[in-house]
Amino acid sequence: MQEINKNSPLPLYYQLKESILTAVQNREFEVGERLPSERELAEYNNISRMTVKKAVDILVDNGYLIRKQGSGTFVNDYQQSYSISPLLSFTKEMEKKGLNYTTRILNFAEIKDKKAAVKMNLNPEAPLFRLERLRLIENKPFLLENTYLAVDHFRDLKKDELENNSLFKIIKDKYNIQLSKAEAEVEAVILNGGIAEKMQVKEGLLGLYFEQISKNENAETIEYTSAYYRNDNYKFKFTFDLD
Repeated sequence: MQEINKNSPLPLYYQLKESILTAVQNREFEVGERLPSERELAEYNNISRMTVKKAVDILVDNGYLIRKQGSGTFVNDYQQSYSISPLLSFTKEMEKKGLNYTTRILNFAEIKDKKAAVKMNLNPEAPLFRLERLRLIENKPFLLENTYLAVDHFRDLKKDELENNSLFKIIKDKYNIQLSKAEAEVEAVILNGGIAEKMQVKEGLLGLYFEQISKNENAETIEYTSAYYRNDNYKFKFTFDLD
């Protein structure tokens, strides 16, 4: 943890609170791990236990820490903040937050899907690639998504190049397509059936259903994505560009 600077104009409790929070967010303390006692923190930082208690109280109130009677104070399984923003890459978002993430490709195939084709302003019988992916954060399933691409635009797209690469990056670098605009809709749903099974949650959990259409600079629809988010361990931040 960062040291307390007694010459700083910032209050000591605030400095300690920020130091502990940074350590938690950087996973110096893992979820479920016990923190040093308030007495130990006070002695280590050469500050009063009352100051330590004030800092810890704030983190407990905000859900980052949890006190267990007779056991101590532990890192809570607090809600991660995840941005939902058109054209935001999942890969970039996770890397920016420094989170451990993985992507499992559940299916990649050429199909025909009338609903997806119509969403993309294509002939209902147009061949599409469907990419089904399960996104995990800290080994917990978080997002189940199906992305549809017109075969005519991405005819040589292969599953193996999708394993460890951002789809948006492939679209830009390999196919020289710049995504410039997206339209998105979000609604609350109940996760049931095959969706709940794939996301490894109990049926009946409240989640979010998200649809996005991404377009290039010529206003042509390039991809359509439908996705399910679990929200029992996460909160969502929406970001929009205002003209």
